[in-house]
Amino acid sequence: MYLDLFDELRLNKKLIKIAGFEVAAYWAELQSILKQVVKKKTMDEHGFFSLDRDFMEKETTLTINKQLKCDEKLKSLGVLLVDESDPNRLSIAVNGMVAVITDEDTTKLKATKSKKASDKEAKRSGMKANFKKAIEEEDEELRVAYERWVDSMVDSESCRFTKAVVELFVKTTKQFSPDKKVQLRIIELATINNYKDAGWAINLYNREAQPYRNRNTSPANNQKIGTKAEILSGTVF
Repeated sequence: MYLDLFDELRLNKKLIKIAGFEVAAYWAELQSILKQVVKKKTMDEHGFFSLDRDFMEKETTLTINKQLKCDEKLKSLGVLLVDESDPNRLSIAVNGMVAVITDEDTTKLKATKSKKASDKEAKRSGMKANFKKAIEEEDEELRVAYERWVDSMVDSESCRFTKAVVELFVKTTKQFSPDKKVQLRIIELATINNYKDAGWAINLYNREAQPYRNRNTSPANNQKIGTKAEILSGTVF
C-alpha cells in the first residue's frame, strides 16, 4: 500500500529543489496527517479529508496564508485537490508525488510555470493596450513617447495605474509647455523615474533648466568694467 512510502517521502531533497523547503515541510506533514486519516477511516468516498489549519501551523510554523500558497504549488504539481466548497478539505496523491520526485524530467513543472508567466504577460499586454487608448496625441513621436511611459509604468507594477492617470499626465504635460522638445523631455524623465504624476517630472525638468535660466548672458552685463582713467580716456566700450 502507498502508506509504506511515507518514510521514503518525508522531507525529500528533490521536492525541496522543485518547490522549496516550506512546500516540502508542508507536504511531509500532510502525509503524516493522511496516515492517521486512513487509520481512523475519516476520509470520504472521494478521498477528501479535513485539515486543521491551526494544528498544521503549530506543527510546521507555516501560517494559514503560507499553507494556502503551498496548496497552490502542490496543485500545480498535480498532487493535491482542494474541495471547491471548503478550502480546508483536501485530497493528496502520494503516488503522484512519487512520480514527481523520481522523474528527472521536470518538464511538467516548467510547463506550469511557463503557462503562468504567459498568462501574466498576456494580462499585462492587455492592460497596456487599454491604457494607451487614453492617450490623445496626434504627433507620432510624442505618442510613441507616451506609450513607452505607459509600458514602463505597467511593467514596474509600482503604483496604482488607471486610464484617468494617463489622461491627466498628458493634459498636464501639454499645459506646461506647447514646445514639443520640452514635452518629450518631461515624458522621458517620467519614464526613467517611473513617475505617474507629470508634476513630478516637470519639477525635475525645472531643476535641470534652472542653471541656464540663472546664467547672466545679457550683453550689457557682460560689458567690461574699467577704471576711472580708462573711462575718461574713452578706451572702455
